Amino acid sequence: MKGAVLNLAAWITDYQAYLESTGYAGATIISRMKHLSCLLAFVNARGLKSLEEFRPELAIDFTDYWVRHQPYAKPGKDALKKSRFKPHHHNEIQYSLHCFFRWAHSTGRLQHNVFPLMSPVRGNYFFPEVADYLHFCQQHKGLARNSLIAIEIFLRRFDGFLHSRKVKHWDEMQMHHIDLFIRQQADKNIKRIRRIQSVLRGLFRYLFSLNLVNRDWALALHAPRQYHLAHVPRTIPADQVIRLLHSIDRNRPGGKRDFAMILMAASLGVRANELANLCLEDLDWKKGAVCFKQSKNGKLLWMPLSGPLIGALASCLQNERHKNSISRNIFLRLHAPWEPLTPSGISGAIRKRMRAAQISGSGHQLRHSFAGELLRIGVNFSILQELLGHSHITSTQIYTKIDLNQLREVAESDGENY
Repeated sequence: MKGAVLNLAAWITDYQAYLESTGYAGATIISRMKHLSCLLAFVNARGLKSLEEFRPELAIDFTDYWVRHQPYAKPGKDALKKSRFKPHHHNEIQYSLHCFFRWAHSTGRLQHNVFPLMSPVRGNYFFPEVADYLHFCQQHKGLARNSLIAIEIFLRRFDGFLHSRKVKHWDEMQMHHIDLFIRQQADKNIKRIRRIQSVLRGLFRYLFSLNLVNRDWALALHAPRQYHLAHVPRTIPADQVIRLLHSIDRNRPGGKRDFAMILMAASLGVRANELANLCLEDLDWKKGAVCFKQSKNGKLLWMPLSGPLIGALASCLQNERHKNSISRNIFLRLHAPWEPLTPSGISGAIRKRMRAAQISGSGHQLRHSFAGELLRIGVNFSILQELLGHSHITSTQIYTKIDLNQLREVAESDGENY
């Protein structure tokens, strides 16, 4: 890669063309080009023979070099904060550098990815077996990425907790350590207690199978009793769903996209990740149907498209989905890069619309409302189970408790019709 430095100016030109073709704002492009303008001088000053020798720890040095050598980067006499122009505050410069190197790697210009995106197992652990267990979950349990991230959150906290308690080896761990950690993390929330205990059981069984602990601590974790079908799924009344849809101004940016998302979630009862994974080829306009790959069981589910939903999707695709996007997903970000919305992005967009309409709830509660409405009109439980993508009928039975008004009417009828 001897030509890496010599071709750096051409690389930056190509990178600018890439940013322009993918729809980045002009101010963003100018800012990034300004940050990359002294990269060649920095590489020469450091004596690097190619960009392959660039290491992550040089990012701070490059920021300091940029601040010292760019006239417009230095603080003026009227700067309000003395530390405003210190290198560690220039996150935008470092982000520009990261994006440029990742682009160079993705296009084959660099063999080494200097700033790779974080994997589900992040950083170092005081107990390396925790990281080994996470890799085991990823490779042998076949867990989804979101599940791995959720497990990793608790295990990272548990790893740090044991270290703070001066526990250096697994054999030094005692039951009072486990109890205290669960109390601190769960805060008397029964559902959260059960979740943390489930994560710790998996870790303890893994450690016991490798003879890293002298007893199976998983047997010592007894979750609080939780009664089956004890909770009622919270729904959003139909009049509030209609008010939510009417509150969306479809003439403003994002209005057509969010209207189509909310209407699809409310009328089809799909999850946020199923909306996020929906692609153009999943729509059958002639038959008026859409195909979802259900996230829990992986099965394909065909659902009918109503007339209003067809119109909302068509308006979204024609007017708000950017034509230059290479993604096949239907719901994209409003600003460059025009990448697919993540499940959390879709949930956040719906929640934001609900707050604007002064409705208390979440996007997932639209799914509960969908199930409750089907029960109200007499849909069979087996059909409801299939529509909701539940692997077990017990997951569907919770919706028998939704229509409390109907149950109250039966209770107050005093057996008149029996």
